[in-house]
Amino acid sequence: MRTRYIFTAALAALALSGCSVASAEGGDVEHASTAVAAAENTTAPSSRTPLAQTNAATTSPIPAGQEWADEKVNAWVENSSVKSVKGFLYPFNLINSWNSPESGHIRLVIDNSYQFNKDGTAQRYETARDELRIMGLIMFESIGDDSPELETVTVTTEDGTRTGSFSRSRTGADPSDLDAWADEKYVQWLDAMNDAYESFCGTTIEKLEDYRNCLPADPHAYVESVEAPAEGELLVTLSPGPWQGNTYDTDSMRGVDFVAGNMIIKINKKAFTTEQVETLTVVVDGEEESGVAKREDWGY
Repeated sequence: MRTRYIFTAALAALALSGCSVASAEGGDVEHASTAVAAAENTTAPSSRTPLAQTNAATTSPIPAGQEWADEKVNAWVENSSVKSVKGFLYPFNLINSWNSPESGHIRLVIDNSYQFNKDGTAQRYETARDELRIMGLIMFESIGDDSPELETVTVTTEDGTRTGSFSRSRTGADPSDLDAWADEKYVQWLDAMNDAYESFCGTTIEKLEDYRNCLPADPHAYVESVEAPAEGELLVTLSPGPWQGNTYDTDSMRGVDFVAGNMIIKINKKAFTTEQVETLTVVVDGEEESGVAKREDWGY
C-alpha cells in the first residue's frame, strides 16, 4: 500500500511560551434563518484555492442554481425553528440574499452594516474572516448531513469587502480506494487546521511547514505520513522531534493522544457522514508509543 509521505525530517526546536489557542471552529452559536429574500446574481468572491488537486471525479453532477440555494436555505430555516433568516441571532439575521455561483456552493450575502466581534467574544487574533467562516460552518452543522451535495458555504458582505468560507475540502476520492481516501482525509485535516489557525499564525496554511513554523512544539506539525490500512481507518505516523516532552506532550496529555483526538474531530467536521474516519491511530516513527481515537468517542 502506498503511504502519503509529508516530509522526512523534523526542524530544529524553537522556543514556545505556553500559548492557548481557541479553535475558530469552536463555540456554540444559536441558529437563525430565512424567509426567502431577493437573490443576487452577482459573482461570488472565489474561495481559497484547494490544498490539493485530484484526478478523481464525482460520480454525479452537483446541484447549483437559485432553486437549489433556496431549498438549502429554507431547510436551514426549518431546522432552526424560525420563520425566516431574520429570526436568526446576529450576525445571521443580516442575511439579505443568497445564490449558488457554482455547483455545490452556496453564497450568503449579508448587509454592509455587519460589525465584526459585536458580542466581544472573538479571540484577540481572530478576524472577520473567521467569524464569517463560522457562519458557514453553522449552516453545515444544520443541513450538511442531509445534503451530501453541499460542498462550500461562503458568507460575504454586499460590497464584497469581507468574506469567509467553510468547505468540506473533498477531493472526490472513492472510499474504497484507500490511497486516495487517505490523501483526501489529509487534505481535509490540513484545511481544518487552516480554518482554526490562519489568523493566529498570520498566514494561509497550505502545507505542513506553514503550521510547523507557527507552532514548532506542536506534534501536529510533525506528521510524517498518513495511510489507510482499511476502510474507515487512518494510521498517522509522527516524526520524532522537538514536540516530544514539550508543551503539548506531557504526563497529563500525551502528544499522540492529543493528535489522535484532534485530528479525528477536524477531519470528521469536514467529511460527509459516510466518508468519515471511524478509527484514527497515531504512532511515532521508530518508537512504540501510540494513541487511538474512535469516532463514537468524539461526538460523531
